[in-house]
Amino acid sequence: MASDSQKTPSAIDALGEAISHMRQKLFPFSFVGWITLGFVAMIESCASGSSTGSVRNRGDAKDIESAISNPIQLIETVSGWIASHMIWVVFGLIGIMVVSLVVMWLRSRAIFVYIDDVGTGRFDLVRPWGEHGGHADSFFVLSLIVQGVMFVLTVLFLAGGAFFAIWARSNGWAAAAILLGTLPILFLFLLSLIAAGLVGLALRDFVAPIQMARNLGAREAGGVFLSILSANLGLFIGYALLKTVVWTAIGIVMFLAMCLTCCIGMLPVVNQTIFQPVYYAERAWSLKLLAQLGEDVFPKPGPKAPRAFTQDDAPTEPIDLSEFRDELDASNS
Repeated sequence: MASDSQKTPSAIDALGEAISHMRQKLFPFSFVGWITLGFVAMIESCASGSSTGSVRNRGDAKDIESAISNPIQLIETVSGWIASHMIWVVFGLIGIMVVSLVVMWLRSRAIFVYIDDVGTGRFDLVRPWGEHGGHADSFFVLSLIVQGVMFVLTVLFLAGGAFFAIWARSNGWAAAAILLGTLPILFLFLLSLIAAGLVGLALRDFVAPIQMARNLGAREAGGVFLSILSANLGLFIGYALLKTVVWTAIGIVMFLAMCLTCCIGMLPVVNQTIFQPVYYAERAWSLKLLAQLGEDVFPKPGPKAPRAFTQDDAPTEPIDLSEFRDELDASNS
């Protein structure tokens, strides 16, 4: 049990402890250390399985303007383009899936590297990368399953709304009626996005550290987290809300700072290195909250090792063994 377990767990107190931990471990400043942590944080913060893209319409400008001004026609235009370019769409989706899997796997490894570095206060990359490989692979599989299910649900809600709009338009529904009919589907779509975000937060902030604290697989650690969640539901809701508010405010400040640096601060690794205290404290936040609940990934100081024998400890004068030799001769006689 951690020493913090005697106190009432608090997300605000955990944030204060995380900031204190950051100040203790990151200062005095180490250039190589911050670069190493910046690289790890860059991989760790990559969005898994997400991508953005654009679809080009080969119709004339009038068709494009008409489609944009009419959302139903826009859906029909995009659907027609997909149908006429199905082969390229399939290959594109396969490519996106492969890249997403690689990014998710790298991110899983980086999550455990960063937890180890923050917990121990070291600036390691190679050692924790291999040491926690089993935990990271188990986490990757669980993340793939859980987030895959959430992604499918989100796409189904989105596709359901699009097909409903097309069906209603083909049956002569008024625009207002179509909009009213799609509102419940859009609401479910929004809920699925929120749920996906909360699941991702739970996996990264709590399940992964519990794996390290208890040396468990991801599925078993997920079960432990669910039991802790059921007993401290209000605490975790407060943590999620507070983190959203704090991270939004910090994001605005970071964006303004990046603009003042002519967007240099937006570059990968550079961003995570410059703002490493922010990323470090954010990573330590959930670890400190878990420590208050008894799931401590921070190493505890052990007994001091005995001082090594040195040449200075040797006697400076020769030892007289004649006494022991006389006693030995007397006993033999």
